Amino acid sequence: MTDPLLGVLKVMKKLTLMIAGLLIAAVAMFAAGIDGKWTSEMTMRGPDGEMKVVANFDLKSSGETLTGSVAMAGPRASTSEIMEGKISGNKFSFKTKQTTQKGEMIQVWEGTVDGDTLSGSRGREGGNRKTEFTAKRSAS
Repeated sequence: MTDPLLGVLKVMKKLTLMIAGLLIAAVAMFAAGIDGKWTSEMTMRGPDGEMKVVANFDLKSSGETLTGSVAMAGPRASTSEIMEGKISGNKFSFKTKQTTQKGEMIQVWEGTVDGDTLSGSRGREGGNRKTEFTAKRSAS
């Protein structure tokens, strides 16, 4: 004769493993939400007035670490590697370094990811002015 308690324990073990697997899959899917290529068009103020600048993001997450690069197109085209990148839930932040005529400038980027949209702001480290941006996931 089989002990009914053993049957209940087997079912509970299977349920626990199934729930754990679903939680791990959900966390992996959510974390991978920022991975990929993104494109944003920003209006920025420069010495000659406002100008449109396209930013192409190439992002990769690993746990709570965010890496990749930001390529700025336009009159001051440049590509910067992400520094100090972090992701927690749907919030992200990172820094980029640009070399300008006035020396090196650190940009601080922060925002949120929601499906195929990144929303946030970018501003000079230590500065008080920020530029808002929205980026869409690129098809490729």
